[in-house]
Amino acid sequence: MGVSNYKFSDDEIGRLQQYRDNQDDARLKSRFLALLMLSQNYEIADVASIIGKSVRTIENWQRQYETKGIESLNFFQYKPKKSYLNDEQIQQLVNWVTTENPTKLKQIREYIIDHFQVKYTTEAIRKLLHKNGLKLIRPKVIPGNPPSETEQKKTSKNTLK
Repeated sequence: MGVSNYKFSDDEIGRLQQYRDNQDDARLKSRFLALLMLSQNYEIADVASIIGKSVRTIENWQRQYETKGIESLNFFQYKPKKSYLNDEQIQQLVNWVTTENPTKLKQIREYIIDHFQVKYTTEAIRKLLHKNGLKLIRPKVIPGNPPSETEQKKTSKNTLK
């Protein structure tokens, strides 16, 4: 773990400084700081301890800069996981949930298994519903004894007249 073998030109150092100064995200800014320190012939281990990252991370940033350029360091290459259900299946699920209004996530899970042969955890179902603008709301329990069905029918007939 010595000094980097890559030789930075004055133009590259200027661009690194510009990217560093214009960066709002501190995590991305640390990448440009690390490369600037490497351009000043700091040892990779020293850069890693100052920045607070592992030596391997600093080496990966340098390799990425050398192979893909400065733009590749200016954003995160995060790719979200794809859903097991396609858009049409998700829309079918959303329609079913809005019409049937299931009270438990287990019911939604069973529907997904029966119709799409895909297994989701209950937390994944909760996230899927939330992503599509839905959430599970449990009905509130009203204290006391409810009236019998016959009493309910009598009062509903009286109110309809």
